[in-house]
Amino acid sequence: MPTSPDASAADAVVAERFDGYRESLFDLLRLRTVSATGEGMADGADAVRAFFETYGFDARSVETDRYPLVYAERLAADPAAAPTVIFYGHYDVQPAEQPDEWETPAFEPTVRDGAVYARGAGDNKGQFAAHAFAVDALSRADALPDVNVKALVEGGEESGSRGLREYLDGGAPEVADADLVYVADGPQHRSGRPTLAYGNRGVLSFQLDLRTADADLHSGNFGGPVPNAATELVEIVGSMVDGDEVTVDGFHDGIEVSDADRDLVARLPDDGDAVREELGLTHLATEKPYYERLFLEPTLTVNGLDAGYQGEGGKTVIPHRATAKCDCRLVPGQDGDRVFERVREHVAGVHPDAEVTMGSTFPPAKTPVDAPAAAPVREALAAVWDADPVELPVLGGSLPAAFFREVEALSDVPVLVVPYANPDQGNHSPNEHLSLTHLENGIRTTAAFLDRFADADLDA
Repeated sequence: MPTSPDASAADAVVAERFDGYRESLFDLLRLRTVSATGEGMADGADAVRAFFETYGFDARSVETDRYPLVYAERLAADPAAAPTVIFYGHYDVQPAEQPDEWETPAFEPTVRDGAVYARGAGDNKGQFAAHAFAVDALSRADALPDVNVKALVEGGEESGSRGLREYLDGGAPEVADADLVYVADGPQHRSGRPTLAYGNRGVLSFQLDLRTADADLHSGNFGGPVPNAATELVEIVGSMVDGDEVTVDGFHDGIEVSDADRDLVARLPDDGDAVREELGLTHLATEKPYYERLFLEPTLTVNGLDAGYQGEGGKTVIPHRATAKCDCRLVPGQDGDRVFERVREHVAGVHPDAEVTMGSTFPPAKTPVDAPAAAPVREALAAVWDADPVELPVLGGSLPAAFFREVEALSDVPVLVVPYANPDQGNHSPNEHLSLTHLENGIRTTAAFLDRFADADLDA
């Protein structure tokens, strides 16, 4: 379906007002909204609420026991007769540690080489802001279609989404009429083509702790007969994996991979060798095709190990404490709580003195690839980017969008992930950046999607 002439006029508005949109985004990027530490969070929600109001939305903050959410809406003239899309995003960002590795300060947005560099540029302020800019452009072009546009922007995605879960557990009446949850987050496919993912992998984090003696001991006076917490913890971790395979009994229970998902993956080029070369790897951890292993199978990853002496030089001690921080990326059909129990049972069987503590968990989200709501997204991406989108069964990363399904009225709502950020955005890393071309095309994609969504047959 081609974009209507009036909707095409929105492109001219985007071009005319793009510098102003960029400056408005800069105001958001200057906010130090770090949910992990609480830095700047007190004023973050108010700033985001005001941002949406600037672009014609009715908006308010929703208090939670953690950080506030911002709910914003711009409704059709006859809301009951119009489809409803929920644009999900988050205003909190990762800490900007390693300041010496940032070429310019993380919270002083700077444009260079055609991109804006700042913490949160792509993850996720630039991406959720694109929706507000699109609605503004359509409105100014007198082309805003009959769609109920709602945005839900949380303040805790980077630290467990506790506030979002609380809001949704309360029934979420503002968003319970959604026909689609649309998530602009993450980077596009490494090819640079527009990307549509039919969900995302889930995540489970946990910590292993092992304590042996009361203190670190001299490795000469005690080495041999006295247990070493570091080596015993490594043995525990090693018992859970064999190469790239997770060996925890019951870990894979419930996994659901459809033939349609396998077909999507089969269409992707095998980029394994290219990834290996780009990352300076001597080998990959799997013999399977790169994307088959990435998207269709779960993982168990050691994120960090801590034990014994970490200073300069050597210190001949037997560590008495050791810690491993781990995560599991979960695929559709897995349940984080159930997987944690299998991990806990496994560790207890290997070493009963080890403690296993659950961190946070997001469930995987999956929408059938033939969902009618995906058609206007595919069409918009192809029209704006002049290329057919790469379609992925799930995004490799994890998002809390699946929590929407826990609202009874939204148990079957499609959840689609439509990344607007450039493949090399560096989210969570120093020098995070969002290409200005990707920002502009993200705005245009949202506008083109809304135009098509208004007339989509969502019951097909």
